[in-house]
Amino acid sequence: MTGKNLGFGKLADIKPDTESEPVISDRKIDEIGERHGFIAREPAQKLSRRKPAEPSANLNIRPSITTFNRFLQFCERNRMSYPEGLKELMDRAGV
Repeated sequence: MTGKNLGFGKLADIKPDTESEPVISDRKIDEIGERHGFIAREPAQKLSRRKPAEPSANLNIRPSITTFNRFLQFCERNRMSYPEGLKELMDRAGV
């Protein structure tokens, strides 16, 4: 072995293919994969709740336990999120 090319001299003779690859649809590829037991690795689509109509802000409060429990029960009974429950109570109070 010579120190010049270390046995890699034939690498220069390698040429890329000039033919283009055949185009196979993703559906066909998935079909073949399923037949052979492969499972798609794409992440499951994340479902999201409806988008709020306006920007939101944080509201951190520390009510007493009894007030908090009453508010929580109100929201659960009316199937509302905390922001929806707060808005409903403020609307009822005319604020």
